Amino acid sequence: MKTTISMDKVGRLVLPKRIREAIGIEGCMVINVEVVDNTALITAPEQSGGVTARKRGRLVYAGPLPENWDSGEAVTAMRQRRTRR
Repeated sequence: MKTTISMDKVGRLVLPKRIREAIGIEGCMVINVEVVDNTALITAPEQSGGVTARKRGRLVYAGPLPENWDSGEAVTAMRQRRTRR
């Protein structure tokens, strides 16, 4: 896949959606850029175990839960932290 993109006055580049999808870049993620022989090589970071997934457009935890996980207790603790702010 090859395309031409333009840079704005402050040096920002916008990668077209089809290119971002092809290399696995999405949302607000840090990407790797390496200069090799005067060429910029842009890659998505290695996925570490795949503990997150997109569900209905949101990034959610999809890894294994601890043995004694209580989701009700976790929600209550999260609500308490939010009300203290």
